[in-house]
Amino acid sequence: MLESTDIELEDERLKQLDILAEERTMTPPELLAHYTSSSFGFHEAVHTTSIVLDLVDDQLLHHPAIAGNTEWFRLAARASESLFNLYQAMGAAQLATRAADEGMRPEELNASNDD
Repeated sequence: MLESTDIELEDERLKQLDILAEERTMTPPELLAHYTSSSFGFHEAVHTTSIVLDLVDDQLLHHPAIAGNTEWFRLAARASESLFNLYQAMGAAQLATRAADEGMRPEELNASNDD
C-alpha cells in the first residue's frame, strides 16, 4: 500500500509548484500570489474540493462493493475525511482573508472597477 512520508510529499509539492509556475510562465511566488485565498482561482479549488468530496461520499462510500469490504470502506472513508479536512482548512483561510479585508476601501483591496 502506498503511503508517502511528509518529506516525500513536500518534495512532490515543490516539484508540482515549479511545474505549474513554468506552465503559466510565472515564478512560484507569482503563482502563489495569483491564487491567494481571496482569488477566483482559490474559490475554484474550494469548489472542486467540495465536488470531489461529494463524489467520494455518494459514489464510493455508498457503493455496495465498497460497503461490503472492510478495508475498501476504511480507505474510502479516510479519503472522505481528508477531503473534508481540506475543504474546512481552505474555508478557514478564505474566512480569515475576509476578516482581514473588512473595513477596507475597494481600491485598497484592488477590487475597483476603474481599471
